Amino acid sequence: MYQMRKIIILFFVFGLFAQQEVTIRIKGGIPAIRIAVPDFIKKVKTDEGRRAAMELEDTFRGDLSFSRVFDPLSSSLLSLVKDRNPERPDLKAWESVGATVLFIGKVEERRGGLRFSGKLYDTRTGNFILGKSYVGKFKFARLMAHKMGDELLKYFGQIPIFTSKIAFISDRDGNRELYIMDYDGANQMRLTYTRAMEMLPAWSTDGEKIAYTSYRRGTPDLFVRYIYEGRDKLIATGGSNITADFSQDDNLLLYSSSLPGNYEIYLYNFKTEQRRRITFSRASDLSPRWSPDERQILFSSDRSGYPQLYIMNRDGSNVRRITFQGSYNASPCWAPDGDRIIYVSRIEGKFNLYLLFLSTSEVIKLTSGLSMNENPCFSPDGRHIVFSSNRSGKYQIYIMDYDGRNLRQLTQRGNNQMPSWSKIKYRR
Repeated sequence: MYQMRKIIILFFVFGLFAQQEVTIRIKGGIPAIRIAVPDFIKKVKTDEGRRAAMELEDTFRGDLSFSRVFDPLSSSLLSLVKDRNPERPDLKAWESVGATVLFIGKVEERRGGLRFSGKLYDTRTGNFILGKSYVGKFKFARLMAHKMGDELLKYFGQIPIFTSKIAFISDRDGNRELYIMDYDGANQMRLTYTRAMEMLPAWSTDGEKIAYTSYRRGTPDLFVRYIYEGRDKLIATGGSNITADFSQDDNLLLYSSSLPGNYEIYLYNFKTEQRRRITFSRASDLSPRWSPDERQILFSSDRSGYPQLYIMNRDGSNVRRITFQGSYNASPCWAPDGDRIIYVSRIEGKFNLYLLFLSTSEVIKLTSGLSMNENPCFSPDGRHIVFSSNRSGKYQIYIMDYDGRNLRQLTQRGNNQMPSWSKIKYRR
């Protein structure tokens, strides 16, 4: 089964040429918001309630630390503020230890569940900013924390990511099936039970569908799984049908098919159930990806003799090559800001992740070493990247910041590959 790996990740073996690696440090970025989060007020009675309340608080703190939007004050700085009156907080005292905003959290146990409420204050002006409250069973403690974190992100004009999901393929139960998990690796759940090989999932923008390729009928056909309905829709069959990408309104689906004899890019319309071929070349055109404004399509092609990245208009016109360094560039993903593209490049036998800035043509190397680093995908806000790597021996799913920092491993069991981070509609 794992002989399929090179086809799944890179699709074909082309001639390899030497390339000089380029490493550039990312600079700039907006300053993080200094936030003080003192210990939550907890009014819980049972052991289960205490565990759930602690999980909720830990999850909320973890979200803020992960975000790169917020910079939580350290425990040593928090301890300097002695007055902890939750009803009338001493905002000047919190400002004096470096906090720009203060979050007061309260967790109460209620009939087999929790009520989580939070208030956010501006320490400089003394103004109350916002308040939110959530009620749910103990098992939803993490979800309530994620929702509160998302509200803070939205208030500051940022894209909410804490309730986002990651789809991936895992063989942990014996064969390669489709799974999903929270962005931080929690709540890993299997979606398919076909006992065939599934691969290359791609989220819809509404978060309710996943396009993926399945061998359940003996050939690599393209399906869409309607997650909450528990059903699949066959989209494309005949040849090999892979690497799908939903439009922002979820009415259109890009994918590659070998039905003509070589891989070409097609566009499927969910309303009319019609498909239209976009590329017409003798090469293999793979991994089509919508630009954030949907006016262009990014893809990988060997039309120059070996795989490089190209951009074309959404109707297939005006094709232009955008990578010129490296002998093998594939699996691209477009960042929500429209200027950055992450992709896999093979150099001296190693597969690593590189970041291309379209505005400057700068290329940044994000991973290194002897491991295989594959299938990168941006988070909905573009600040983080999910990918798979065999650096631990087996393939696992990892996330890191957009500059390669803060690497975290999300999966542990079996081989886990081909991650896809759920989308949120881009603001134009």
